Amino acid sequence: MTRWAWLSGGLVLLAAVVLALRPGGAVAKDPTIKEIMDKLHKGSSPLGNLKRDLQEDDPPWPDIQAATRQFVTLGAYLAKNDPPRGDKESWARLAKQYFDNAKAMDAAAQKKDKSGTLAARERLAGSCTGCHKAHRPS
Repeated sequence: MTRWAWLSGGLVLLAAVVLALRPGGAVAKDPTIKEIMDKLHKGSSPLGNLKRDLQEDDPPWPDIQAATRQFVTLGAYLAKNDPPRGDKESWARLAKQYFDNAKAMDAAAQKKDKSGTLAARERLAGSCTGCHKAHRPS
């Protein structure tokens, strides 16, 4: 019985170590603000692609749903970061607003609600200026 307890405990420990590591052996960490913004907003970004895709008569819903899921997944990490400048209370409020808009956008996309997805996307995109004025480094 003791041997099985040690074996199962060892397997649990091994699983925890494997889950904590990313490919290449790097320890998993929360993404930074820059990493989140680069992934979702920079270049040919999911934000721009969503706007384009939602203009189509027959939107590519699997692509849209995958993109909106990224906003929810990465948006959850914003508030875990400290703001580069400005008040932490303001940062927490704006990060929550971003995350709430991301969740609303994803919920509408999962229902294939074109106007709801587009409206939530516009609210999310409209939040950039206020957050950047308060918290983006000069």
